Amino acid sequence: MKKKLLFGVHNHQPVGNFKHVFDHSFERSYKPFLDIMYEYPQFKFSMHTTGPLWEYFEAEHPEYIEKVREMVLRGQLELVISGFYEPVLASIPHRDRIGQIKLAKEYIKDRFNYDAKGLWLTERVWESDIVHSLLESGIKYVLVDDFHFLSAGKKKEELHGYYVTEGEGKTLAIFPIDETLRYLTPFREVYQSVDYIKNIPGQMAIIFDDGEKFGLWPGTYEWVYERGWLRNFVEAVLNSDDIEPMTYSEVMKFLSPLGRIYLPTASYFEMGEWSLPADGAVDFIKFVNRLRAEGIFDEYRRFVRGGIWKNFLVKYEESNNMHKKMLYLSELLSKSKSLKLKINLYRAQCNDAYWHGVFGGLYLPHLRKEIYSNLIEVDRNVKSPERLVEDLNKDGRPEISIKSKDLRLTIIPHLGGSIYEISSFKYLYNFQDTLTRRFEHYHVGVKIGEPPKEGVASIHEQEKWIDEQSAKEMVYDKYPRYSFFVHFLPKELDLQDLRYNRYEELGDFVEGEFDYKFNRNVLQLRCQGRLKGEREVKVRVVKTIAPVKGGFDLGLTIKSEEDLDHLLGVELNLKFEVPTLVFDGSNVNISHSEYLLKERSHLEIADEILRVIVSIEGSHFKDIYLYPILTISQSEKGFDLVYQGSSIFLLAKLMGKNYRDLIRVRFKGGKNA
Repeated sequence: MKKKLLFGVHNHQPVGNFKHVFDHSFERSYKPFLDIMYEYPQFKFSMHTTGPLWEYFEAEHPEYIEKVREMVLRGQLELVISGFYEPVLASIPHRDRIGQIKLAKEYIKDRFNYDAKGLWLTERVWESDIVHSLLESGIKYVLVDDFHFLSAGKKKEELHGYYVTEGEGKTLAIFPIDETLRYLTPFREVYQSVDYIKNIPGQMAIIFDDGEKFGLWPGTYEWVYERGWLRNFVEAVLNSDDIEPMTYSEVMKFLSPLGRIYLPTASYFEMGEWSLPADGAVDFIKFVNRLRAEGIFDEYRRFVRGGIWKNFLVKYEESNNMHKKMLYLSELLSKSKSLKLKINLYRAQCNDAYWHGVFGGLYLPHLRKEIYSNLIEVDRNVKSPERLVEDLNKDGRPEISIKSKDLRLTIIPHLGGSIYEISSFKYLYNFQDTLTRRFEHYHVGVKIGEPPKEGVASIHEQEKWIDEQSAKEMVYDKYPRYSFFVHFLPKELDLQDLRYNRYEELGDFVEGEFDYKFNRNVLQLRCQGRLKGEREVKVRVVKTIAPVKGGFDLGLTIKSEEDLDHLLGVELNLKFEVPTLVFDGSNVNISHSEYLLKERSHLEIADEILRVIVSIEGSHFKDIYLYPILTISQSEKGFDLVYQGSSIFLLAKLMGKNYRDLIRVRFKGGKNA
C-alpha cells in the first residue's frame, strides 16, 4: 500500500505587523508557493491561513483568494482553521475559544463554501481542557507535534498515523506532526525527504509546518524557488509509485485510528526550552547537549521536557499584564452583544506578542502596541468601575486601577507603589508599555563581530552574532520598567551608572510595599523605610496619584528624622513610537541616545506617529536625565537591538528633613487616528 503523504502549511502574520512585512511575505512566500501548487492539481495538500492574512489578501490580493477558491473546488486543497486571530486556545476563556473558532468557520464557509473540520493548534499548545471547546465548535481533528505523543510514552515508530482522544464521552482525532520530516522539509535535498517518506514504518507521513519557511526564512527563497526545491519535491512525490498525497479529512475516511491517547500539557520541544526561566533554559540546553554527547538523547528524548507555554506569563511580567487585562475585559464583554468590541478582544488575543522564542514576539513593540490598542478600545467602551482594588495580575495581592474619562492608571502598591499601566483612551496607547531589560538564555556565548557567510540552514540551526556597539547595551534591570519609582542615590553620581545599572540604591522604596487609601479622587500611597549609610535613617515617602483632565498628577512628600544629603531620583519609564525631545527650539530624537537637561524641571517629548506631546513638569527638580531602554533579543535573522521606551529621571538635591513636589503629566495633541 502506498504511503499517504499528508502535506500541510500554516501561514500567519500577527495582528499589527507592518504592511511592508505582509507585502514582502506575499511576494516571497505565499504567492510563489500557491502558484507552484496550482500547477499540480493531483498533489493534494492542506493549508491553514490566519485571520490577519485572510483580511490582508481580501484587501490587497483578491486574486489569491480566487485561486484558493478554485483549488478547494477541484478537491486539491483542504482548508484548516484555528481561532481566527490565532490565539493560544489554552490561554483564553472557553467562550472566546468558541467565538474565535466560530468566526473562522464562518469566514471559510462564506468565502469558499467549505465546512472546515480540522484545526491547526496554535503553537501546538495542548491542554486537555481544550478538547471540550474543540468538540463543541464542530472540530473533527487537530494537529499537534509528535513530541506530545512521545511525552505520553509513545515511541517514534508508533506515530505514523492518527489517534483519538476523549473529552466528556466524545472523541477527537489527533494527528502527530513528524518532527524529522519537519526539519528535512525544505532544508535538505529532495531525495532525503522522499526517501524518508517511503521508508516510514507506518501508514502515513504527516507534515504541517510554517509556510514562511518556503521562501521567507533567511536563504530559503533561492533554495525553494530559484533552485527549484518545491517544484522538484512535488514532482518527485507525484512520480513515485510509493507515495500518495492526501488531505487529512480524506485519509480519515480510508484509514482507522491507531488507538486511543490522552496527551499531557505540551507544545513542541523547542517551546519547552524557550518557556523556561532563563537560568533554567541554560541548564536545560546543557542537559540536552550532555545527552547528545553520550549518544543517548534520541533513545530517551521522550522523557526530556522543559517548561510549558503558560510559563511565559511568569517569565515576562509584561506578557502577564496584557493577558490579565485581556481576561478582565473578556469577562466584562461576556454578556455584551457588541460584535465590534468582541472583534477587538479577539484581535488582542493574537498570540505572538505574549511570548518569545526564536522570533521577536514580545520584544517587538509594534505587536504589543496592537494588543493594547484593541484592549484599550474595549476598555473605553465597556462599562466598568472607576476604582478597582483587587488582584488584577493574579499574583495573590491587590493592585489598584483608576479609570477616568481620559485614561486608565494601574498601580502596584507592593512594588514601590509603581504604575504599570498608563492607557490613554484618546490615543489608544499604553504609554507604560515598556519592556524590562533582562537576561535571556541565548545571551550565553554570544558571538561579537561580523557573522561569516553561510549556506541555507533552519533558523533553529543558525549561529547568532551581535555587533560591538549593540553588545554594550546587554544590560539587565533590577526591577520592572514601570513608573513613579523613588530613588535615594549618592549625591556624587555618574548619571550613566543609572543607564547601565552600576549605581548603589541607598533607600528601600523602589521595591518596598506601600500602604494605600483613597482621599476623594486621589490615591495616596505611604511607605516607612530606611536609608543606608554610616547609620540607618528612617524616612517616610508619601505619594499621591490623581487623574486630571488631559493627564495625571503625581505628588511626592518625603519626611526624614534627620537632615538628608542625597540625590533624589524620581523615575518614569514611558513608551513612544518615535520620541523627540523638544527644547529651546530644537528637536532631538532620543530613541537611541541619552540626554541631560541641566537646571530644568520641565520637559516635552513629541511623537509624530502618535501625534502627541507628553509634557512632564515638576517644581523643584534640578536636572532631568533621559536614556533609551534598549533590549537585545534574538530573531530569525540574528540579534535585534530594539527601543523599548525612554527612562526619565527627575533629579533633585535633598537637603534638610523634608521635600515636596508635584509632577504634572499631560498629553497634548491630535487623536491617534
